[in-house]
Amino acid sequence: MTLRHKTPLLVLLFILLTLALFSSGCSTESKTENSSENSQMESESQIQIAPLAPDFELEDLSGKKIKLSSLRGKIVVLNFWSLGCRYCLQEMPDFDEFNRSKPEDVMVLMVNLDRAESRLSAYINNMQFSFTVLKDEAAETARTYMLRGVPTTFIVDKDGTIKARVDGALTKEQLESLVANVSQE
Repeated sequence: MTLRHKTPLLVLLFILLTLALFSSGCSTESKTENSSENSQMESESQIQIAPLAPDFELEDLSGKKIKLSSLRGKIVVLNFWSLGCRYCLQEMPDFDEFNRSKPEDVMVLMVNLDRAESRLSAYINNMQFSFTVLKDEAAETARTYMLRGVPTTFIVDKDGTIKARVDGALTKEQLESLVANVSQE
């Protein structure tokens, strides 16, 4: 083989070696044994770089507009969901139970991404859910939160900062734990 034929192979080998070295040095997992110290350092760094929750104004099922920024001073549980998502529907009773027993300074907002408002209203009324359902029929708010799928839940602190994001279904106990962690900060 001539040098001209070996050059692309050498370049590819160099790129793969560089990527392997880079990825091994960029792990987010702590490799030391003192996990409590590392957890504290990780949470401190998360607090420093936590993003402000994108503001939005959406209508609830009665037509009342709710703006996220108007809820400053409360912890907001913000869940994105759809009627076509079985995991979303499975977690709804837990969200409702959490909503019925939550602290006064917590607000649960369930942002629905469906376009069939009559079907949505019928479902919520039939199930007798107590939480606030907001309509994001064009999924504009969902895009600003860069969803990868539903259900996705955000915990927003009293200052409007996103403190947690969970992709996937949650239980009441997990919600209580997430909100308690934000309350203690």
